[in-house]
Amino acid sequence: MATKRTKVPRPLARQLYVEAGHRCAIPTCRATPLEIAHIVPWHRVLRHEFHNLIVLCPNCHTRFDRGDIDRQAMFRYKELLRLSDPNRVAPDDPSPRAGLIRAYRLFQNEMTAWHKSLVILIQAVGFSSFGFPTGNLEDCRRAASVARAATDKLGELGDVGVTDAANHVFDRYRDWANDLFDLRLSAYDTSGDDYEDRKNERFMAYVLLHEEVCAALDLDPTELDFFEAAKEDRELPRVALGTRGLWEAGE
Repeated sequence: MATKRTKVPRPLARQLYVEAGHRCAIPTCRATPLEIAHIVPWHRVLRHEFHNLIVLCPNCHTRFDRGDIDRQAMFRYKELLRLSDPNRVAPDDPSPRAGLIRAYRLFQNEMTAWHKSLVILIQAVGFSSFGFPTGNLEDCRRAASVARAATDKLGELGDVGVTDAANHVFDRYRDWANDLFDLRLSAYDTSGDDYEDRKNERFMAYVLLHEEVCAALDLDPTELDFFEAAKEDRELPRVALGTRGLWEAGE
């Protein structure tokens, strides 16, 4: 005997309407009024589940039912709703797209940390009057290891293009670190042409990676911020420094 179809519970319906912004979920439509559709048909699943429901206008719903819009496309539209702004990814979003973006941002953050450790090493060498500052080497080694782990994670979640491009960025930084550790003078001459050329190579490696990540996400490179926007600083207590008030006037 056929199972009687029940109504979509009101809290679930509200969640679906909010997800779609109270508009048809197909981006080129966005029409009203609205209906709730099962992506995999009701007669096969016999339940109402958020991941299998999508809000459509009557016209798009009819086109979906008769096959003008296939099921894979509808799942794609559902996924796009969950990631409408690729620059604001929820930390608990389990979708593969969100996972790739989080891995990309982690990679960028760890590569930036490695970059900073190498710059500090250059500065330490320049200011040191007691020989090579070996204490900075361990920071560079650790930053390189963390960056390697982030590179591998991005490679696991990305396609071949993303993996190759991420490794290319990592290798450019490893070349720079090798030159610093090997005491090649050109690596320490920040005003030299060779230093600028290597710097430009690293930047272009980042550009290539960004294009590959966007291609894997089916995004235009302009839709995803090149680097993650700085998070707003939380309000912190003011700490007074200095006892003579020499610098207060200019603040």
